[in-house]
Amino acid sequence: MPQFSSTEQLLVNAAGREYRLRIWRPSRPESAAPIDTLLFLDGHWLDDTLDAAIAALAPANIQFASLGYRVAERSILAPWRAYDYTPPGPPGRQSDPRNSAWPCGGADALLAFLRTRVMPLLAPAAPAASGSTALFGHSYAGLFSLYCWLNAAPLFSRIYAASPSLWWYWPHMLDLLKARQAGDAPGMGGHAPLHLFVGTEERWRPLPAVPGAPREPGVSTVPFAQSFLAAVLASGHSAATLQLFEGQAHGPMLHAAARYALEHFVATEAPIGIRS
Repeated sequence: MPQFSSTEQLLVNAAGREYRLRIWRPSRPESAAPIDTLLFLDGHWLDDTLDAAIAALAPANIQFASLGYRVAERSILAPWRAYDYTPPGPPGRQSDPRNSAWPCGGADALLAFLRTRVMPLLAPAAPAASGSTALFGHSYAGLFSLYCWLNAAPLFSRIYAASPSLWWYWPHMLDLLKARQAGDAPGMGGHAPLHLFVGTEERWRPLPAVPGAPREPGVSTVPFAQSFLAAVLASGHSAATLQLFEGQAHGPMLHAAARYALEHFVATEAPIGIRS
């Protein structure tokens, strides 16, 4: 009997954008224990990675979900992700720093979509009870995950931010962190554990890649993550870590970090859930 059963459904947001939600539920959960969930963003690129990783798990009271767009073509998704995953920009900056034709600032709308449309669908069938939900995002979705950590503390029990695009109007995310602290915002100091993942070969480049053209060298994104982590720790939040992935560039980091987060989540939430 399969250890997990997989289902999927299409969702449409207020703007008419189509998403695909996949859920891997344990086939034989323990009804007395709540079921915890790890939700992956950009699921349209993670199907094979998650299918393989989840197939290596034994039954446990955990489930996994992925939310992605209905299409997976990068040229189509680039402007969508630049809007959906980014917070409101600094004053006077309402477009993506790499392409002025791409509007930014849709993070609050996506957060509301997660809260009202996606999260209710993650509830397990009776008699199992809903547990906590962790969130994973990579690149722009990693930036969004950090925004959720700052602004939706009760919604997620743990945040995995892989290759977060902190260069996005840097130091804007630091400013948002400081503003939350200065305003004594609800949840500050009681946030969920935060895990940052960055590949040592990741580089930030001011312009998008041009097919067939040589890419500029770019600058390492590690210092951005180190600076953000230092600010988080200085705020008194000790449950924050930075994991460097040696030799990993930005693209491969999506799959490497997703596998790592899945294994970490299982080991943390249900230590007996990994097969020997």
